[in-house]
Amino acid sequence: MTNKRCFLVTAYCDTQEKKNELENTLKKINKYDIDIILFSHYPIESHINELTNYSIYDYSNPILGPENGRSMVNWRRWRIAGELAFKMNTHAVDYGYAAIQQIKRGLLFASNLGYDEAFVLNYDLIVEDKMINDFDEALKTADSIILEYTGDRTGVVASAMYMAWFGLKIEPFIDKINSINKEDYAIEIGEMIAEEFLFSKFVNENSKIIPTKEWEGPDKINGWIKTSIVMEGNILNKFQGDGFQWFVGHEIVHVNGDIVYTDKKILLLWDFMIDLNVEIYLKDELIHKSVAYPYEGEYGSGSVNQIIYFPFDHFKFNEYAKQGLVKIVINNWEIPNELLILNAISSLELAYNYED
Repeated sequence: MTNKRCFLVTAYCDTQEKKNELENTLKKINKYDIDIILFSHYPIESHINELTNYSIYDYSNPILGPENGRSMVNWRRWRIAGELAFKMNTHAVDYGYAAIQQIKRGLLFASNLGYDEAFVLNYDLIVEDKMINDFDEALKTADSIILEYTGDRTGVVASAMYMAWFGLKIEPFIDKINSINKEDYAIEIGEMIAEEFLFSKFVNENSKIIPTKEWEGPDKINGWIKTSIVMEGNILNKFQGDGFQWFVGHEIVHVNGDIVYTDKKILLLWDFMIDLNVEIYLKDELIHKSVAYPYEGEYGSGSVNQIIYFPFDHFKFNEYAKQGLVKIVINNWEIPNELLILNAISSLELAYNYED
């Protein structure tokens, strides 16, 4: 194999588990006699450098959030203690452009070094010989090899790509690669996902598109092409304190089938078996103090849910959170401000009807 082709491995390995998977992947692909470029948004350890031909650490890691007019909407509905029903609508920052930037800069680096073909893979891709052989054969005639990606979005067909594994000849796409920037991404992405945005950059009339059912397999866990680390899908995990769950949202109430948007901002606490001392500060001044107690009754103790209304409205909360002026402390633990900023555009629907 000549140096005209390279592996471009993208990574952000901030845990030991991820670092182990990166090391395993690099060791696995070293056997193919193809040069390896590692592009990481997290510092690279020296023993990892030794497994590559080139290692690039780019500290920028551009993440887009509400302040950039971009976030990913997540929602979950559930009942607490089988009683009051809720629907939580929250937002997560968009890591899509950070991954796209890695691919852009990595491919331009490869092109400048004289590589004209690249196999692009995520650090935790489970690499099999058949994948390499199939791509090697397909790139003899195709400009790019794209795995169609539908994800969880029903109806997305042949308009999104699996970003963890694709191959391409660099030159046919060099102008589009150069055109990628954060400003255009923020404008063009709209309701799309990053996989759709990137599809438009790496598909032309001479691309080979592999339908989802031909590569994903019977399911995502037992797929034929997959990554080893499964992304966490439970949005409640980010709203965990020490011995309790919490959420801040704009109150939305369902009344007789109608949806009523109040101006109120609420703090919901649940799944706790200890007393919770709640303090709310505005501009470092204590403006609310209360205690949430678990249930203690004739038949024993248990967790309850408790709602606390902020002493200012939803719109003021948004303003204060973005300026870092509001602080919520529960049992001496302060809710991180970055989560409050996301909560500024989150909502909590009460008495949500599961049947609707």
